[in-house]
Amino acid sequence: MASKACCEIPPVVAHDYTPKGAFETAANFKSYITGRKSSKTGILVVFDIFGYFPQTLQGADILASAGHLVVMPDFFKGEAAEPDCYPPDTPEKGKALMGFLNGPANFKDGEANVRAVAEGLKKEFTGVERWGIVGYCWGGKVAVVVSGPGTPFTASVQLHPAMMDVEDVKKVTIPHLVLPSKDEPADVIEAYKKELAGNTKEAVKARSCIEVYDKMVHGWMAARAQLADEEVLKGYERGYKQVITFFGDTL
Repeated sequence: MASKACCEIPPVVAHDYTPKGAFETAANFKSYITGRKSSKTGILVVFDIFGYFPQTLQGADILASAGHLVVMPDFFKGEAAEPDCYPPDTPEKGKALMGFLNGPANFKDGEANVRAVAEGLKKEFTGVERWGIVGYCWGGKVAVVVSGPGTPFTASVQLHPAMMDVEDVKKVTIPHLVLPSKDEPADVIEAYKKELAGNTKEAVKARSCIEVYDKMVHGWMAARAQLADEEVLKGYERGYKQVITFFGDTL
């Protein structure tokens, strides 16, 4: 249920953020774990291609501040992409990015790993009754793919998602929140809206939402968040408040 926490988040730190959680092994992956392990609700976070960045760790702590257990596994096993490979505006950057997406960030492996971790977390944290999933960029693609029939999750979120495909959202069976930036394709966003609004499951239709943050660039809630910029900081804060409210209503 929604609570006062859904409308409040801790003050966002623009520089030199100190994470509140700890790195532990969970479901056979090194993971950043934050929040109450006794919580009845958990959130699996799938980071973007840049892995553990202060802005992303702070985001996990913000989600945990609403009372959830939050787990962010290192699906790349220490081989995150170099920050300067995006945007892929040179042949060299494009080659490096595609090599990464075909290697450590292969989507099929990502999907399989998320499903395996979800089952492992249920065994390790038996007090958690409902799990949600949040994915940034690359992780957003993985999050929507695992939100179809047989999903282990109760609700899912895509934040500035990469490689948006309407065929993915057609299969969604749980409440789904999507927060694209101004850089995501407008035609696919409109197709997403139509599919969610026409979903045959009433809970999906009634509780799903897609909102474009048209002043934000791709990555504004994770590694590419320039929090020293007041406009970006406001968008970051508003985005996390929206995610917390969504999970307050659906987990």
